Amino acid sequence: MAMTPDDEIEAEARALLRETIQRSRWYSSLSEERRRQLIDGDVDRHWPVMVPDARKRLEQGIRQSRDG
Repeated sequence: MAMTPDDEIEAEARALLRETIQRSRWYSSLSEERRRQLIDGDVDRHWPVMVPDARKRLEQGIRQSRDG
């Protein structure tokens, strides 16, 4: 099943936020399992913050594939 543009943007925004948090030292004193749980919650709550960056990344990918 193909993703809709909104689904693609949400998936990309979630991935960008998860990457950002994982690279940070957030929750570094916690166990890996607890850290993952907290990051999952942060991603669920705050992914909309990354929508502009996600849209930009997806648009750049489309342009690159067209210019290919």
